[in-house]
Amino acid sequence: MLCAQAGRRGEGPGAISDEGIVVTARPVLWCAILALMLLLPSTAAAGGVLRVVGDNNYPPYLFLGPDGKPRGYVVDEWKLWEKKTGVHVELVATDWADAQQRLQSGQADVIDMIFRTPEREATYDFTEPFATVHVGVYVDAGIAGIDGPEALSGFNVGVERGDACVDRLHRAGVDSLHEYPGYADIIGAAQRLDIRIFCMDEMPAAYYLYRLQGDTRFVKAFDFYTDEFRRGVRKGDTRTLALVERGMAMITPAEREALRSKWMGQPLNFTPYMRLAGYALLVAVGLGLALLLWGLSLRRAVERRTRALEHLAHHDALTGLPNRRMLQFRLDQLTSQANASPLALLAVDLDNFKRVNESLGHAAGDVLLQQAAKRLGESVPEHDLIAHLGGDEFLVLLASNVTAMSVSAAAGRIQRALSEPYLLEGSEVMVGASIGVGLFPVDGRDGATLLRNANAALDRAKQSGPGDCRFYNRSLTDQASAWLQLGAKLRKAIRDEAFELHYQPQIDLRSGRVVAVEALLRWPGGDADAMPDQFIPYAEETGLIEPIGEWVLAQATRQLAGWLADGLPPIRMSVNLSPRQAVNAQLPLYLVRVLADSGLPPALLELEVAEGGLMEHGAATASLLQSLRRLGVDLCIDDFGTGYSSLAYLRRLPVQAIKLDPSFLAGLPDDHGSRAIVSAVIGMAHSLDMRVIAEGVEQAAQVECLDELGCDLVQGWLYARAMPADEFLAWYRAHPVCAVPAMAEQPLQGA
Repeated sequence: MLCAQAGRRGEGPGAISDEGIVVTARPVLWCAILALMLLLPSTAAAGGVLRVVGDNNYPPYLFLGPDGKPRGYVVDEWKLWEKKTGVHVELVATDWADAQQRLQSGQADVIDMIFRTPEREATYDFTEPFATVHVGVYVDAGIAGIDGPEALSGFNVGVERGDACVDRLHRAGVDSLHEYPGYADIIGAAQRLDIRIFCMDEMPAAYYLYRLQGDTRFVKAFDFYTDEFRRGVRKGDTRTLALVERGMAMITPAEREALRSKWMGQPLNFTPYMRLAGYALLVAVGLGLALLLWGLSLRRAVERRTRALEHLAHHDALTGLPNRRMLQFRLDQLTSQANASPLALLAVDLDNFKRVNESLGHAAGDVLLQQAAKRLGESVPEHDLIAHLGGDEFLVLLASNVTAMSVSAAAGRIQRALSEPYLLEGSEVMVGASIGVGLFPVDGRDGATLLRNANAALDRAKQSGPGDCRFYNRSLTDQASAWLQLGAKLRKAIRDEAFELHYQPQIDLRSGRVVAVEALLRWPGGDADAMPDQFIPYAEETGLIEPIGEWVLAQATRQLAGWLADGLPPIRMSVNLSPRQAVNAQLPLYLVRVLADSGLPPALLELEVAEGGLMEHGAATASLLQSLRRLGVDLCIDDFGTGYSSLAYLRRLPVQAIKLDPSFLAGLPDDHGSRAIVSAVIGMAHSLDMRVIAEGVEQAAQVECLDELGCDLVQGWLYARAMPADEFLAWYRAHPVCAVPAMAEQPLQGA
């Protein structure tokens, strides 16, 4: 109607209506503008707020100025967007991992400057691209021969936490990554020689390398990939996505050009005379171009040849691994640092390799060595460096999380990997591996001594027979042997499904009814190492905990589904996640399959994550918890109070319950300090709408105190021990309501 009136009253350009309003000769334009205004969401009309997050160390797009406030192209662009739409923008510049966490947890509506990757498409919806970004891999100028992702084997690569480089490198088979909060942290780590290779976008790399005086020390080894900046919203938030796109479309080309000129440099404005001088200069340059190109081609050929020679000087020609010279350099570098961290050097020798050369020839032996080198890298992804010293001798340097158990686990993985059959000239060939281990600083305070003692340990291992592992420190050898035997037993137990689950009830203090049950892993067999506190830490260290954890999830969900089918009232099944499971991105997919196979409603499954794991892995665990919560399962923080987590951090997690660490119950009810702490934790949890579970309850007085303080659920030997499935079902039917037992009688424990 308005459009029609505008068309009738305007008789020419700039015609004035009866009301004194200027009307164009093209009413359709007015209609389009009016329709666009009507299409804007109600938030814009009402002066709403759009919360935007981005990376705080990405000049010139977004970075923090000397005053600590965000600056850059993105800041000015969102100010224009705000002016165009009338929607207030709150822009937060933070580290990249935190930016993604804020969006996923609902603390932000839009994330800016994000690449679209297959891993992120499950979580985000994206706008159209607005900038092309080049990403490179940068190396210390002293390292030559890095010309592609495959050449990164044997090196630690620095990446920004949450960056698309992480996914790209994993897909390229590069797993030895060191994650840092931001780009400046990566450059700082490289200058300290913590890392010598890093993956970074070109624009911030140029900025930070120059600013931190690293532009002469580091060079770009190769262009890794090119991608496009987009803006992202949470999956399914089409309303916000449309609002962002419409607002950005309102910014004119002239306004965008002004932004580019301000933040990315203004083009030179030649006067006519200067332009003529420029043309003359181009003509002069053109005359010598052929000679220049010829000179450059010669220079590049020399540089390529120099890099190749440098690579050969530091790497083995057969396997491509670093050689003794490179290993000695790295050892000296690590051992000479002040407050150097513990190191482990594993000397590895292939058993029966001489027979392969004698029976199949040296060509077949070379193929075997190449395959062995590849298996070494795959079996010890956390290595700092793997070197080939010639013949069948390899060395593996471990520089992170070095303990006797972790080194023993790594040795076990190496022996299993190298003992698998090799296919050579149509025949399967079996060789094993003997290993000698030297530890820094106890077995040598410099690289040469450590190397000598690792080889001495290898000699003792070979003297005792093929397939042995010896530490230079003899007292550790027996312990390592016991761990390796434990690993063999665990793998057999996994194959034979020799584990079983026991179930311990959780009782609601208000009603006395069993409302949940915790599944606890047991390994029948009677050996001393069959206790959970013995085999679970080793399984975690070796990675065997993942198949065990998958079996526990499947078994527990099937068991509860079976009980429900037999008429048991709905109760929750609580299952512990190991730290490795809690950062495994494939866990949600596996859980979907398990729930579908068992038919168990997701709301009846509760997953427990230890607070220590949350604090150690931070954003990675928090992101996974968000994905699990979207499936409908409940989440609980186990051993709460031992990881020193902040209330602000806890508030951002999608958690429905916390389980008090048993150490807090020890002083109840008499110790006033313990009582005050438990009371504060319960009050805090209830204010966040979380249940509180007290574990390890053994005294009736503790129950009375917990009830008085408002605790929701209790679990412990006072009510019942953990029982096999059949025993638990009989106990449950005999105790539909649980009164607080007297300590003298403990009538419910023996059920």
